[in-house]
Amino acid sequence: MGNMLHTLKEITSFITTFIILVILFTSFAVMFYSLYYLVPFINEKYFVIPFFLVIPFPVLLGFAYGIYAYVWYIFLAITITISVGIFTIFGLRNYIKNLMTSPLSYKTNSVKELSEVFSAVIFLSLVITMIMRVAGVQTPGIGIEKMPLYAQMLQLLHAAFYEEFVVRFLLLGVPVFIWRGISMYRRDGKFLSPLRVFGGHYEMGVPELTFLFISSAIFGLAHTPAWGWWKFLPAFIAGLGMGYLYLKYGMHLSILFHFTTDYMTIPMAMNSQVYLTFGLLFLIIAMAGLVFTVSYSIRILQHFGMMKKEKKITQRYIPPPPWINIKCPNCGGQNFIYLENGKLKCLNCGTVFEPEYREQYDQSAPEENPP
Repeated sequence: MGNMLHTLKEITSFITTFIILVILFTSFAVMFYSLYYLVPFINEKYFVIPFFLVIPFPVLLGFAYGIYAYVWYIFLAITITISVGIFTIFGLRNYIKNLMTSPLSYKTNSVKELSEVFSAVIFLSLVITMIMRVAGVQTPGIGIEKMPLYAQMLQLLHAAFYEEFVVRFLLLGVPVFIWRGISMYRRDGKFLSPLRVFGGHYEMGVPELTFLFISSAIFGLAHTPAWGWWKFLPAFIAGLGMGYLYLKYGMHLSILFHFTTDYMTIPMAMNSQVYLTFGLLFLIIAMAGLVFTVSYSIRILQHFGMMKKEKKITQRYIPPPPWINIKCPNCGGQNFIYLENGKLKCLNCGTVFEPEYREQYDQSAPEENPP
C-alpha cells in the first residue's frame, strides 16, 4: 500500500513539475519581452514602484518614478534571471538526470519541492477562500487587473523580489544566520559561510521554525491593509511554503515561487488562449495539491514525533560459514569430521588438522534501500 501511494505521489509530482516549468519559463520569456514593452510608457502616470518597510504592517518609504522605476525593473529582471540560472544549473539538470535513471526514486531536489510546495499552497489557499465565501466572508481583491498592463508588470515583478528581500531575507535569513553562526562559533570556533545568509541547507530546528513562523505571520499581516483580514491565512500559508524553500534550498527558490505565483497573470492578460491554458493548468495544480498537502502533513507530524516513521525494508549481507573454503592440507579434500577440540579430520586421507578460519565478514554492513 505504501509503495502504491508513493508511486501515485511521484507520478503526480512529475505532472505538476512539468506544468510549473511551463508556467515559469513562459513567464520568464514574457518578462524579457516586457523590457521592450515598457519603454513607451516610462513617462505615464502609473509608471511608478512603491517601496515599503514591513513592521509588521507596510510603512511607505517612497516611490520610484519614470526612468528610475525602469532601471529598478531592469535590476529585478537580472535577479530573476540569476535565480532561474541557479535553479536550472543546480536543480533542473539533476532532476532530469534522476528522472532518466530512476523515475520513481525517493530523491528530492529543488525542482520537485518547488512544484509540490507550490501545489500544496495553492490547494490550501483555494480551500480556505472557498470556506470563507461559504461562511459569508467577503474576499475582495485589490483590483490590480484593472490597472494598465505596464503597471501590472512593474508591480508584480517588484513584489516577487522586494517582498522576498524584506520578509524572507531580512526577517528569516538574517536572524537564522546570526543564530546558527553564533552557535557554530561557540561549539567549533568556526564561522558560518556568509553565503548561508541567502538560505539553503538549513535543518528545521528551533531557530529555523521560530523565525519561519514569525516571518510568515508578518507576511500575512502585511497583506491585510490592501486585501482585508481574510487574506492573512492564505498569505501566512504561502509564507510558510516560501520560507521552507528559502531555508532548504536558498533565496532563489523562494523568489521563483513568488515570481511564478504573481507574474503568471501577465501572459494571461496578454493573450486569451494563454489565459484559458494557464487557467486549466492552474486547476490541475490545485487538485494535485491535495496529494502534496497530505504528504507534507505526514512529514510535519513525523518531524514533531506525532507519527511514527515507516520502517524501511532493508537488506543485510549474511556471510557464509567460515569453513566453506577449507581444504585438507594433505590431499585437498573438503569432507571433514568436526572434532570436539576444534580440529578437523579429513574423510579422504584421515589427516587431523586445525583449520585456519578466514576472517569474518563485517556483520554491520550498511543498510540499503530496496531497488
